[in-house]
Amino acid sequence: MKSQYFRLNTAFLLLVLLFVVLGNLPRFVPIAGSFGNINASELVLYLCAAPILVKNFKRVITSRAVLFLLCLNTFSLGVGIYHYGAASDAIFYNIRLSAMILSAFAAGVAMHWVFRDDISRLAKAFAITYGIATLFSFVVLALYPDSTVLWLKLEQMGINFTGDPHQFRLVSTYLDPNFFGTIIVLPILMATLVIRHTPYFALLLMMVVALLFSFSRSGISLALLAFTCLFGIRLLSTVTQYQMKRITVQPLHVYFLLLSPFLVLALIYSFDSQIERVIERFTSTRADNSALSRLRAFQTGMDLIAEHPLLGHGYNFSIRQLLKTGTKVDSSLQLVIISYGFVGTLVSFIAAGTWAWIIGSKLRHLASPLPYQLFRMLIVYTALTLLWAGHFNQIVFYPFWLLPVLALFFYFDQLCVSLKSPHFARSRHAAFAHSL
Repeated sequence: MKSQYFRLNTAFLLLVLLFVVLGNLPRFVPIAGSFGNINASELVLYLCAAPILVKNFKRVITSRAVLFLLCLNTFSLGVGIYHYGAASDAIFYNIRLSAMILSAFAAGVAMHWVFRDDISRLAKAFAITYGIATLFSFVVLALYPDSTVLWLKLEQMGINFTGDPHQFRLVSTYLDPNFFGTIIVLPILMATLVIRHTPYFALLLMMVVALLFSFSRSGISLALLAFTCLFGIRLLSTVTQYQMKRITVQPLHVYFLLLSPFLVLALIYSFDSQIERVIERFTSTRADNSALSRLRAFQTGMDLIAEHPLLGHGYNFSIRQLLKTGTKVDSSLQLVIISYGFVGTLVSFIAAGTWAWIIGSKLRHLASPLPYQLFRMLIVYTALTLLWAGHFNQIVFYPFWLLPVLALFFYFDQLCVSLKSPHFARSRHAAFAHSL
């Protein structure tokens, strides 16, 4: 029975891998609907999550994180119906968001069942998954260096998809360079946990090169900020807990330090024109129409917040107003406040902060430092995405960002739950729980 359940979880994770790797490419198989073309892989994922959710029904109803998110979404739905009536498209998106939350929980449970507390294997799996996604993305770039040709191809196939014109930018399988630039930062951070192995170091370099080829200001700056914050936290921890006997320098760190200048020079030499274009993207911001349009979108977001500041409009219920005026909201943080109001957003931040503090305090005392290191990466990445990169793209509710990130959070949630179980204490992973 256990072997069958293991195979079920493994099969579901492989489906999640395909979902992440293929991105929006399944849209080439059009599924007509009153809400536009639907991604086929997303529907399959939601359906295949059902057996795992049924099998783990007790975990679902006892997970405070899941119940909180579902209740928040349900309350948002009620607020939206109160303001705008039973708008079918908005109700559909609310149901879709709930399905995404439940599917992410199923993925988190599956990851815990397959990887247990082996963070190295988990990091390797993420590096391989997004490494494959990066390869597919380079194929898309080779086939369609001018994205307008790809958009025209989709339109001719009856697929409702609109995108900005991009010349020689890696739009990726997500068909958007800025979304890809933000998403790829997390697997880059995770790959640093396993760079001692040559294949994963190569994957790390490939993903970094792909990030540069996206020419995404938000993605590149997010990566720099994330590495700076993590380095600062590490340095602060070393200074405040200074003990000579606890500070060790591994040969790998020395090799990487000596090799890094040559790697930087090699990248500059190999991708001279690309790096020049990246620099130009940052220096020409004031005269860039894309940057100016985001300023206008920010003002639109502030106007919508002012209409219903306390409880918000309800998730995606404000979309009709945007369609009528022909405007948009790019900031993910603004979209969260528009959807849930200042009350819902503040409660969510307090709940998320409390949950993260509890999980982090448990992971901090484990025998291995890897779980806490990865959790810290996840927290820093998520916070910076919402507070920085999310201001330039509606990334937070984007399925290819939200589902993997939520799945990782649910994985850590289930890991901490399992540390208290007698079955876990008898397993080969018992050493991890010695301090709890």
